[in-house]
Amino acid sequence: MKSLNPSPLLGINGEQSRTIKFITLGCKANQYDTQSIRERFLSKNFQEADKNSLPEYFLINTCTVTSGADQKSCNIIRKCLRVNSKAKVIVTGCLAEKDSQALANIKGITLIIKKSFFPEGISSFDQHTRAFLKIQDGCSNFCTYCKVALVRGKERSKELKEVMREAKKLVAGGYKEIVLTGICLGAYGKDLKSKIDLVDAVMALEKIEGLLRIRLSSIEAGDVTLKLIKHLKLSKKLCRHLHIPMQSGDNQILKLMNRKYTREKYLSLVKKLQSSVQGISVTTDCLVGFPGETEVNFKNTLDLINKIVPLKVHIFPYSSRPQTKAAGFSGVVNSRVIRERCQRLSAVAMRSRLNFMSKFLNKKFSVLIEGRAQDAPDFLEGLTDNYFQVKLPFKPGLNNKIINVKIIKISQDSFTGEYIDNF
Repeated sequence: MKSLNPSPLLGINGEQSRTIKFITLGCKANQYDTQSIRERFLSKNFQEADKNSLPEYFLINTCTVTSGADQKSCNIIRKCLRVNSKAKVIVTGCLAEKDSQALANIKGITLIIKKSFFPEGISSFDQHTRAFLKIQDGCSNFCTYCKVALVRGKERSKELKEVMREAKKLVAGGYKEIVLTGICLGAYGKDLKSKIDLVDAVMALEKIEGLLRIRLSSIEAGDVTLKLIKHLKLSKKLCRHLHIPMQSGDNQILKLMNRKYTREKYLSLVKKLQSSVQGISVTTDCLVGFPGETEVNFKNTLDLINKIVPLKVHIFPYSSRPQTKAAGFSGVVNSRVIRERCQRLSAVAMRSRLNFMSKFLNKKFSVLIEGRAQDAPDFLEGLTDNYFQVKLPFKPGLNNKIINVKIIKISQDSFTGEYIDNF
C-alpha cells in the first residue's frame, strides 16, 4: 500500500477514464487542499463519481486535530472499503502526514500520499459559492494540547503574486467572495522577503474587479493588530467577522495551554473590535476539560463568554494527543465531568448567540445567496458579511447573487429575512 508516489495512478492520455470520490475531514485549509488535489486528478483522466455509482477510487483527506477526528478518519476509510471492496483507497491529510502507522491496521488502503506532493493552486471550488484560498500554512505556536505544529510544520506564506494570480482566476470563474485561510493566517508574510502582512494582502486583493467580499477564516488574538482593526472599519470589501479562538477564559489554564494572552487581553481585544467596527461579529473556539481545569477555572470560561457575547462558540472536549506536552500533564478531568461542562457551555453559548442576534432585528443587510436551504427547500439561504445565515422565500435565479434584505425573525441557527429593493 505504502508507496508515496501517486504517479502510477495518474491517467495517461488515451487511457479510459476512472471514477473517483473525494472526501474531506477537518478545517478550511483541508478543504482547500482537497480542491487542489481534485484538480490534479481530474486533469489526469479521472472523472468524479456521481452519487448513484460506485467509485473505482476513493481519496480521503484526513484530520488529526482531536482523537475523535482520528477515529472519524479511520471509520470513513473503513466505510469506503465496505462500500466497494474492489475500490482503490488513497489516503492523505494530517493523519497520514504524522501518524501513518495509525493506518497500518486498516487492510485495503492502496496508497498514502503526503500533501507536499501536490502543487498548490486552484481554479474553482467544488460545490461552493464562496471560494477558500489558502495563503499560509504551518504554525509555530506549539500550544501544549495541539498536534498542528507537529503535522503542518513551520509557518510559511504564499507569495503575494501567486495569491493574486489564484484570486483573479477564481473571480474570473464567477466567485464573488474569497475566504482567506491558513493554519495560522495572521502569520502571513512574516517569512517573506517582501515584508508584507495580512492587511497588505487584503488591500491588494481588494483591487481585483469583481471581487466583492474578502473574509478571514480564523485568526489568533495576538495577530489582530490595530492596522487590521482600522482596515476592518474602513474597508468596503473585508467582511466584518473574525473567528478568534479563545480556548479558555481562565489565566491559569491559558498559561498551561501556552496561549499567549490573558483573559483580560482577550476581552479588551473583543471590546475594541465591537466599539470600532459597527456590526462586527466574533466567533470562537473553546476547549473543555484541559488537564487541571477545576470548576473555578471552567466558570471563568463561562464568564468570559457572557462578557464577549459571541455569535457562535465551537466547543471541543479535550482529548490527549500523542507527542504533545499536555499528554504528560497531571490533573486529567473525568470524561463525565467534561461532557457535563460541554453541555453547560453550550447553553451559555446559545444564550449569548441569541442575545447578539437580537440586536439586528429589523436591520438591513446584503446577503450572498448560496442556494436552497437544506432544512427548508422552499427557502434560499445565504450569508451576510458579518456571518449571519439568512433564510429567504425561494425565488429562481438568485444563486451567487448579492441581494438586499431586512431581518424579520430569529431562529436558533439563523435569521429569516424579506427582500427589499434598496437600503
